[in-house]
Parts: sequence; structure tokens; C-alpha cells
Amino acid sequence: MKLDKNSKSRFYVSFSQAAKLLKIKPHILIYWEKKIPQLKPYRIANRKFFKKEQLNMLFKTKSLLNQGYTLEGIKKLFEKEKIKTSQLSLFQKKDLKKILKEVLKDLKKIYEKL
Repeated sequence: MKLDKNSKSRFYVSFSQAAKLLKIKPHILIYWEKKIPQLKPYRIANRKFFKKEQLNMLFKTKSLLNQGYTLEGIKKLFEKEKIKTSQLSLFQKKDLKKILKEVLKDLKKIYEKL
């Protein structure tokens, strides 16, 4: 799964490496994982690994906790972000449908002229 020894080029980061990068103890990471479902690590060969996106969320969690947020507040914040991104993709799909309908109309007009 990993490309080389440099953690920046890996697909997954192990649980212990994530704890070291965050400079926290592993039991704290386990607690966060229980309270915030978006931080749930992947299991590969019965070991826990985080993807880059999850690692970014962990860093964001740590900084928000330092700013005074609670884990419940962070959980709600991540849920709102997920809703926003899903709504954005929905809007993009609607725009794409409109564009395709317009192109189809133009093609029909061209076909009728032939």
C-alpha cells in the first residue's frame, strides 16, 4: 500500500503514526473515534489505518478542540460540511442536466434542417 518510507506519499497512515503526527496518545485517538463517526479508521489485516482525508479531519479536530470546541460540536460541524458537499454535487448534477437538455435541443434543430 505504501510507495516509500516517506509518510507524505502513502495511501494510508497507520493508527500509531497518526497518533505520533498529532502528538497525542493513542487512547485519545480511540476516544475521538468513538465520539465522531467520521473519524472511523479503515481496518486492513486487523490493523487500523487512516486515509489522507481522515488525517486532515484529525488535524482539524485537534485544532478545533484547542480553540474550545467540544467533540459534539465538532461532530455537528463535520455533518454540516458533509451536507454542504452533497448539496453542491446535487446542484452540479442539475446544471449538467440543463446543459445536456440545451445541447439536445440544438442537435434536434440541426437535424431538422438537414
